[in-house]
Amino acid sequence: MSNPVFRRSVGLLTVCILFVTGCLFPAAASERDELQSQIDQQEALQDSLNSDLDDLQKEMDVINDRVSALNTKIAEYNKVIAQYQSELDTLDAQIDAAETRQAELETQIGDTYELLGDRLYATYVAGSTSTLELLLSAEDFETFLTRLELVRRVSEYDANLVSGLQADIDELDATKTKLASDKAAAEEKLAAQQSARDSLAADRAEELEARSLQVSKQNEIEKKLSDTQDNLDELNAAMEEYDRQQAAGMESGSGSISGGGGNTGNYPVSSKGMIHPLQYPNVYVSAGWYGYANHKGIDFCTRGATGNTYGKEIRAAADGTVYSAEYHYSWGNNVYINHGNGVYTRYAHCSRMVVSAGQHVSQGQVIAYVGNTGNVSPRPSASNPHAGAHLHFEVWVNGTRVNPAPWLP
Repeated sequence: MSNPVFRRSVGLLTVCILFVTGCLFPAAASERDELQSQIDQQEALQDSLNSDLDDLQKEMDVINDRVSALNTKIAEYNKVIAQYQSELDTLDAQIDAAETRQAELETQIGDTYELLGDRLYATYVAGSTSTLELLLSAEDFETFLTRLELVRRVSEYDANLVSGLQADIDELDATKTKLASDKAAAEEKLAAQQSARDSLAADRAEELEARSLQVSKQNEIEKKLSDTQDNLDELNAAMEEYDRQQAAGMESGSGSISGGGGNTGNYPVSSKGMIHPLQYPNVYVSAGWYGYANHKGIDFCTRGATGNTYGKEIRAAADGTVYSAEYHYSWGNNVYINHGNGVYTRYAHCSRMVVSAGQHVSQGQVIAYVGNTGNVSPRPSASNPHAGAHLHFEVWVNGTRVNPAPWLP
């Protein structure tokens, strides 16, 4: 929605215009100039805002590229961190298994020591004669040797059992020490990766905050652009009303013109006294009266041997005085001619104009050249700069647009 103060200003200016045009003479040019000045100001503001919006978008693109690069790096760090975490989990599992095994071995050693202790105690209580009696009670020498070997093996087994269990514990201690060292190294690497990732995440947070600020600025500019467009719509509506009232107020005549006294080209003249504004063979209508919604005019193009429509001469349909020759956001470069008796003609989308406001023109005189300025379709592009070129021709009678076809030969 446009600024209420601005709307009141436009409304007051329009009231003044209507008051003056209610008289039977043209309104002062300064009033129309004031409207045009406001339109120019709003269009300049619109251009400036669009430029600011383009600059913001470029900055947004740079920020988005940086955020994307940071996201990629953070994802890489997260992948490495996950690998280190998996390695730590494996090391923890191995350490737990080693501690469990060590506890089991320590239990076995305890049981073995207890068994040996019981055996030594029993031997002590019985005295050294028990083993000696065992050997001497052998019935023969072979039995003696067998019992002697048995005693030796029992003693050796006990010694080896204790020694083996202790060796296993020593090996587990070494394994646990290495696992603990590996875990400490992995934790150090993990911490370094996490620190680097967190630093990148902080950078990303700053970029996202900057992007959020840019989005806020973008929304603010788009709101201003919307308000500016509303202002332009109101101003252009006021300008059209001014032109309509001016045309109706200057003359409330019969809606016809006197003819083509200045027609030096011997061009065909219609019963209403007009010639065709494009004096070329193979001129055709690309969009007629109401050819589409709200199309109050006729669009002309050329084809065949005539060649490209762009740049063709546009001639005054009848004698008259140039009321305005200016740029309009929709009509583009356009010439508006007063032919008297309340009749006006408009020639829109010109590439360039060769007449100016207040200038008298004769029927058939070149006033402009066909172009594609303003609102045309298709729009011109770098690959096709002349796209959409055509002449939009209008006839106004007492401030109202009428079908131009009956006015042309």
